[in-house]
Amino acid sequence: MSSENESARPMTVVERAVALRNVEAFRAVPMDQLAHVAAVAREEFHPAGSVLFREGDPPESLFVVLSGKIRLLRGGRGFGEAQSGEPLGTWSLFIDHPRRATAEVDEDSRLLVLDREDFYEVLAERVEVTRSMVQDLVGRLLELTGLSGEKTE
Repeated sequence: MSSENESARPMTVVERAVALRNVEAFRAVPMDQLAHVAAVAREEFHPAGSVLFREGDPPESLFVVLSGKIRLLRGGRGFGEAQSGEPLGTWSLFIDHPRRATAEVDEDSRLLVLDREDFYEVLAERVEVTRSMVQDLVGRLLELTGLSGEKTE
């Protein structure tokens, strides 16, 4: 178990990359490339009772829960939670749809935050990250449609 002093220590880029590895969208990105994404992510502390985002807000950031617990609500009713290691708002990096839920901090929480604009800058500068993510996404779409074993050309 970490001491209070250790938990206050800022994460290294490698530690942030390991945390981002829990986000399904990044699972195929090689660690050396994921480090470029991790370099633009930041840690934040949010006390219990605060709100990360509200239903209907524009998508701006992805969050990865490092410690604590976040309660998810839709229409004012709870429907889920996110705890240590779990991401919130992954698709906010890719689509412009308003947030579909409110995220309330249930317990004091440490989060890793990746802003959409910073992420886009990394994609523009690091084609390897983009390539890995697109290949993984296409593979998953082919699996979902049942075409993964067929010739697609």
